[in-house]
Amino acid sequence: MTSGWRSARHQRRLFDRAVAQYGSREAASRWVLPPDDSAHVRGQAVDVGPAEGMAWLEERGAAYGLCRRYANEPWHFEPLTEPGGTCPALEPYSVPSGGPG
Repeated sequence: MTSGWRSARHQRRLFDRAVAQYGSREAASRWVLPPDDSAHVRGQAVDVGPAEGMAWLEERGAAYGLCRRYANEPWHFEPLTEPGGTCPALEPYSVPSGGPG
């Protein structure tokens, strides 16, 4: 695991940095959500690395209820099913609860 729970303050710094990097809130939100929308802030997400760890969890995570959520983030997993269940289809990228922007 490379990241798990994050404080709202830390998530805000990550989001603000992404806005500066990508040029807009909408573009940044495809990679980092603002604190009010982040599963990391709610304690409901983990980031995994290296690539072998990501592949292992993607293959076996549903047995533990953990699923990869976003197509553009192979490292990001959330509890999206019951242990032993089936993971939902990947979303292309994250979107804040209020929609883009």
